[in-house]
Amino acid sequence: MGTFILSNKMLRIIASIPFWKVTLLAIHLFWMPQSSNAESFPILPEVQVYHTLGTGGSNYSSGALGVAVHLFDEDGGPGRYMHFLSILVPSKTLGFDARIGNLKTASEGQGFEIGVHDQWVNPAGKGATLSLRRIDWKKMTENSEENEKARSDLLHMGWSWSMDRQGFVVWLFGIDIANLKLPSKSIMELQLALGLRSAF
Repeated sequence: MGTFILSNKMLRIIASIPFWKVTLLAIHLFWMPQSSNAESFPILPEVQVYHTLGTGGSNYSSGALGVAVHLFDEDGGPGRYMHFLSILVPSKTLGFDARIGNLKTASEGQGFEIGVHDQWVNPAGKGATLSLRRIDWKKMTENSEENEKARSDLLHMGWSWSMDRQGFVVWLFGIDIANLKLPSKSIMELQLALGLRSAF
């Protein structure tokens, strides 16, 4: 029981880290010398942008910034990374309201992602990710009235590929199993996501 409480405290601390601090960290890491690659400097910046659609009505765009820690390379196989990301979900995308389930968001969503990522050298850009995400919204809109906060806990399975061997970004496709805790109910939802990620 004590371990469960400690885990929840750690999750709340991670989720409370301001998005701008993670942004500054990512910018700082991007300006490091090019020689600081996975072999000599095992911490790499990671940037993601993606759009998500859900079977329960969810429709939102997200941005994520953070770091990927190079753990090891398998013989003849992929390199393995552990990543830590801070997530931001704007309340509107191209003028359209973000939706979580069947509700509109009345505030930005903020959260985090912790996961493991395998990256292959051949073919270039091929990758696979398994991670956990948590995103919180302070206010939701229902029937033109603002309600209490909402939360989304997700199990994320993602795949990446590149059409350009020398590219700086790779395409992302993800399948998420989401547990949505809305003001008046909780629902499960299957989500599909498509986006881009910085290449390693």
